[in-house]
Amino acid sequence: MSSISSPVTSSSAHRLWSRALVSSELFFICAIVLLSALLCPLAMVGGPTWRFKLFEIISVVFFALTLLRSLLRSNHAVDVGPDPVAPESKASVGLLAALVAGALAYASTVPLYFTCDDFEHLSLVRRPFMTAVWPQVTEGQFDGLAHIFYRPLGFASLFADYQLWHNWAPGYHLTNILLHLLCIAGVFFFCKQLELGDETCVAAAMIFAVLPVNVQAITWIGCRFDQLATALGMWSLTFAARFRRTGHNASYGMALLLFVLAVLSKESAYVVPVLWLALELMPREGSTLRPPFTKRSEPLLGYIAVPLVMFYHRLHTLGGVGGYRLGTDGSPVAQSLGMQSLIGLLVRAPGEALFGYNWLQSHDRGLAVAAGVTAAMFLALCLFAKPNFVCRRIIGFCLIWVFAAALPAHFYFLSPDPGLFYSRALHFGSIGIAILIAVLLGQTVRNPRMCLGCSVAACLLLFVGVEHNIRAWRYASQESLRVQAVLGQLQPSPPRHAVFYIEGVPDIINGVPFFTVGLGNAVRFHYSWRDDIHVRTRNSRYIESSAIPLDMTPRRR
Repeated sequence: MSSISSPVTSSSAHRLWSRALVSSELFFICAIVLLSALLCPLAMVGGPTWRFKLFEIISVVFFALTLLRSLLRSNHAVDVGPDPVAPESKASVGLLAALVAGALAYASTVPLYFTCDDFEHLSLVRRPFMTAVWPQVTEGQFDGLAHIFYRPLGFASLFADYQLWHNWAPGYHLTNILLHLLCIAGVFFFCKQLELGDETCVAAAMIFAVLPVNVQAITWIGCRFDQLATALGMWSLTFAARFRRTGHNASYGMALLLFVLAVLSKESAYVVPVLWLALELMPREGSTLRPPFTKRSEPLLGYIAVPLVMFYHRLHTLGGVGGYRLGTDGSPVAQSLGMQSLIGLLVRAPGEALFGYNWLQSHDRGLAVAAGVTAAMFLALCLFAKPNFVCRRIIGFCLIWVFAAALPAHFYFLSPDPGLFYSRALHFGSIGIAILIAVLLGQTVRNPRMCLGCSVAACLLLFVGVEHNIRAWRYASQESLRVQAVLGQLQPSPPRHAVFYIEGVPDIINGVPFFTVGLGNAVRFHYSWRDDIHVRTRNSRYIESSAIPLDMTPRRR
């Protein structure tokens, strides 16, 4: 009897699987094709502002549908535990693939040159430790009027880089890439601590590795503060998730320590405690698995006390909240939260994080196609995903991550930013985007091989966006080198106490910060840091009659 029933059972299972494939995965792929046919032509027309607003609208639809799907229980979803995990060796191979993807995506940034704030930081960190870094610990960063930022660990990192690389720009870019790889690994192990399936963990790490919105944060040396805060904050959350799963006190202590280091890198890490609390309070599968409230509330004491202590230390050191200030009354711009800020937080910031394309870079039909297909895939995911109980909670957590991470820099998103000039502020929030997409993918495509194929396809599409964005930085790097070359040609050996009046140097090139600041130190850098040389521009309050005029208008592309 058993010998007869086994083939029947196997055949029935095969038919069920085939029916599920036809009703789910096939419809998912068809939806991508149909949506791509609609979105790709739209992405090819219009100017940068049109394309920016188009993908902003798509992102609003995406987040609205995702939120709705996470709140409504699907009749077709089964509330099971986490996806069954693959052998550890396969997970390790997947992590390695994500690391390789991240390294390959940014390998072309290694030869790039210094630009903008880089020269300001070099001017500082070339000095002795007690002059360059120690005042950042005791007083904070001074902008000429007030102490506005408290980022001593970020400056210590640049100081250490200068001891290694001096004026060799590729060395600093290598450090940035290593920090990016550290963050990719953090994303993978965080997902593991959430007990997601290995395919989902690998997909999250791979997607984060090649999200186009992160190009500025990883390519620009001046964004070292953002990178350090993001990497340390990510690993703080990883250890917090491990503590939540295992109860090991060592993980709890590491989570607190890494948070302290993160806020010493940049104030954006103050979002981490919000995610700690969301993680601890996130319901688990089944009420029987939840410990008593008193037991769950004990970790919250440290998660609240340590951030308060660090914030008090910041207030005491800076003499206030710090940050950029309004020109009218000198109040911190971060406290000016109005309707435009809310629109920026709810619409522009998540839209830029999801579709982080530099539309000011020269129009590229290949990018338009890749962006259209990517948007089609993301929309199809939120339409066809059938998240179970655990994944609905993780989706909600990711949405909190995305929106909360933009809050400290809400003033950057008051207006459209098609060139991603402020995209560095979205670096930490982009991790929530990557995990969100990976979870939706895992709940849409149940077949492991097909899920892996979709993850690779998404990464290839995103890789196109990364390469497109890097091209803008490559051009800015070439222009920065040209400025140095022109200086050598026009003034190979300037007299003592020379004053240059420089024209034709733009502040921004295709969304890339070129010389909004740092031009004076760039000139001094060229002449081996001669402190007797001064630079004036058309924005200077006073221009000496003896100033040496230099025209550095960039060449046409």
